[in-house]
Formats: sequence, C-alpha cells, structure tokens
Amino acid sequence: MKARVKRGLVVGLAACMAAASLAGCGKGKELDTTATVATLDGEKIPVGLANCLFRYQQAQFETYYGSWLKSYYGDDIWSADLTGTGTAYGDSFKDEIMTSLEKMLLAEKHMDDYGVEITEEDKAAIAAAAEEFIAANGEEVLKKMSATAENVERMLTLYTIEHEMEHAMGADVDTEVSDEEAAQRTVSYVRFDVKSEEETEEETEAGSEESTEASETEKETAPAETSSEAAVTEAEATKTESADATEAETEAVTENAAEAETEAVSENTTEAATEEETEAETEDEETRAAKAEAKERAEAFLAVAKEADDFAAAAAEVTENDADASTSSYTFGDDDTYPDEAIINATKDLEDGTVVDEVIEVNDSYYVLHVDDAFDEEAVEAKKEEIIAARRQEAVDALYEEWMDAAEFTVDEEVYAKLIFDIALTIESEEATEADTEATTEETTEAGTEKATEAATEAGTEKAAEAATEAGTEKATEAETEAAETEK
Repeated sequence: MKARVKRGLVVGLAACMAAASLAGCGKGKELDTTATVATLDGEKIPVGLANCLFRYQQAQFETYYGSWLKSYYGDDIWSADLTGTGTAYGDSFKDEIMTSLEKMLLAEKHMDDYGVEITEEDKAAIAAAAEEFIAANGEEVLKKMSATAENVERMLTLYTIEHEMEHAMGADVDTEVSDEEAAQRTVSYVRFDVKSEEETEEETEAGSEESTEASETEKETAPAETSSEAAVTEAEATKTESADATEAETEAVTENAAEAETEAVSENTTEAATEEETEAETEDEETRAAKAEAKERAEAFLAVAKEADDFAAAAAEVTENDADASTSSYTFGDDDTYPDEAIINATKDLEDGTVVDEVIEVNDSYYVLHVDDAFDEEAVEAKKEEIIAARRQEAVDALYEEWMDAAEFTVDEEVYAKLIFDIALTIESEEATEADTEATTEETTEAGTEKATEAATEAGTEKAAEAATEAGTEKATEAETEAAETEK
C-alpha cells in the first residue's frame, strides 16, 4: 500500500522534507505518542518527538542511499549487517537518532551560554513550515511520523537551535591555515587497463563456469572423512562374528583403522592446503600476459608524453585510438587518502608540466602521470576552508562530549523498541510532483526562512550522509572510487 501526498512549498527546515512529497508503504501498530521514550536530567522526552525525528532521517537516508544499498544487500537494508559488526544497521541507525536528539536538547540547554535565541520571526516561520508540511502530506505518512503540529514544530525548533548553536560552538577555532598545510596539486593521467569492460565480463563468465565445474568435481571426490568410522565398524563386526579372534587380529584391525584415519586427515589437510594455494594464485599465464601487454602500451605512451609539448593533446589522441585507455585528472595533497598512495608519492615535489618518468601500477592498471599544477591555488583555498571546517567540527564534538558526560540521559528500552522500520519513506522527486506544486504553492516571505533553509540542508542531508558513511563496506568503497574517477 502506498501513501501518496501532494507536494507543498514548506519554508525553512521543512523544505528538505517536503520539497517533494513523502511516500510510504507499510503496516504496523499505531504508536502511543504520549509515552516517554527517554529522560534528560529529569526532563521527559515524548516518543512522538523521537519518532518524528526518526522518520525524517529515515526518509532522508532511503531517498539518497536506499536504492544504492539495496542493490548490494537486498530490500531489507535495515536488518542487514552493513558495517560488519554483527549488528543490524537499523539498530545502529536508531541509536544514532537518540544520540542526535540528546545533542539537540543539550544544545538548547546551553543557548544562553552562547547568546543564541529563537526570535519571534523564527517561531512564526517554523509554525508556518509545520503547517504547510502537515497540509502537504497524507494521513498515513503523518501518523507513521507522529507528525502533529506540536511534534513538527518542536523538531524544526530543535534543528534550528542545533544549527545556530554549532556555528557559535565552533566560532573561536584557529582559522589560520598555512599554504604548506593546505597544499594541493592537480595531476592529469592516462590509465591503461588490462581488459576492456566487455573482455572482463567474458572472462568473469568463463571463470564462473570453471568454478561451477570445480565445485561439482569436489562433490564427486568427497574426502575420506568417514574412513576411520568405517574401519572401526569393521573391527566391531569382526569381534561380533568371531568371538575367538586372536588379540593380534584385533590389534591389526585397530591399527588399520588408525592408519585409515591418519590417511583421511592427511588427505583432507593436503586438499585444504591445495585449495588455499589455488585461491592465492590469482594470476594465471593469460592474466600475466595481458598485464604485460597493458604495461607495454603505457610505456609506449610514456615515451611519447615525455617528448610532447601538450600532454592533454597526446592523451586525447591515445585514448581515442585505444579502447582500454582513459584520461582524467586528480586534485589532492600529500596527506590525502585518494587517489592511491603510489600516485601521490610519484608526483610529490615535482614542478608544473612534469611527466612522471615511470609507469605507475595501481590495481592492475597502469598510469602515465603529468603534473598540471604543482600548487593549485583555487584548490588550496578550498582545502583551507575544509581544514577550518574540520577544526570547528572537532570543537563542537568536544563540547557535546563534555555535556553528554555531565548529563544524565536514560532511555526506556521498552518504548524505544516500538520505533520500528514498518514503512518505507522516500522523498519524491521534484519532477514527479511539479504539477501539484504549481497548483498549491504560495509565496512565503516570513523572516527567518533563509536561516532555516540553510539549517535544513546541513541538518538533514549531512546527517544522512554521515549515516551512509557508517554503512561503508568494501563494495561501497569500490563504488565511491569509481564514482570519484568518473566525476573527475
């Protein structure tokens, strides 16, 4: 069952939530929103507020990362162990929601310390945002979110406070960053791959067939794990059939059984070792030959690049004629973790216009590198802002940790357990609801809208991005790496 709602223009923080309507699908018991889910220094926190925040973040996460994660882990991503810790990701996600709520409430308690206040204009904008959000969404979605006017207004207020407070909490950090600390360089490259995509797919399919055949062969050649049991059974039968058997005969049977068991264990050990050696040997002769050929192509281009007046033109020419070659660029510093360390080290301390004098191998591909700009001023300025932002976040995190250590925050586990993933929430695209928007949207100009909208972007999308980072796995890293290379 799907609950579809019209899209309304929701000002301020609510713009992130209903810039496109929320669509839900699922069934479950109605939540008693009056129950207390937690207390902070004796202050009761209603589960309705926690659920509203929980559903909002769920919608953000599923909209931006749900499809991507489901392609790897199936439809029920919340029950999957995305982080490899043995814990369902839904449980980790819920814990983070409660931590976020605790931080918001603590930030509210310390507003006076930083001269932060919610003005009457802010309150009016928040009330209007809550009203429009409720008007824009259907009954099922509102119930699942516990989205009463009171809960939505309270949530938007806390988001606004959090946004303003974190600006103030990180305002006093050192904003001086040296050029050396922020140094960035831009490097162009031509990458020569071992196989084209089509060839790789064919090789993968062939490998899959070989794996299946090997598996079937293993089944037919089952290890002699029961040899000992068979021998012992034979000994038992011998004793039963001939009570007058000599002790020597019995010992002989027992010895045979022991020998059979030893042989079985030895055979299994040898077979396991052979399998490990086979798995460890990833490069067969064909693969080594293909890699050697790719490296030769890279070295041939390196010779051309060293003599070329225009690396970009030479790169364009070779990639046009070589289907397994591609060109792009990276911008990075010495301390970055991307691109690969081999590329970072190979281009270190080189001047503008320098071609690295050897081919660099990374993940079975071969790179010819050219330093376009050894000190990219635009990138350096962006890096300085990034460093300052990181310092501010460290200051904010330190204050939250201090406040949380001093506070008494307790959770009612029975009530908390009732926050469940019984509905899928996503934010519909703007295109899907454009017609409804034109029919229902009205201009809203209350003061405080700009401030709240900025808070929405940071509080909503950033938190969803953080949650996605927690779910990072090897597959996620591979996908991010591919995306980064494509983008550059």
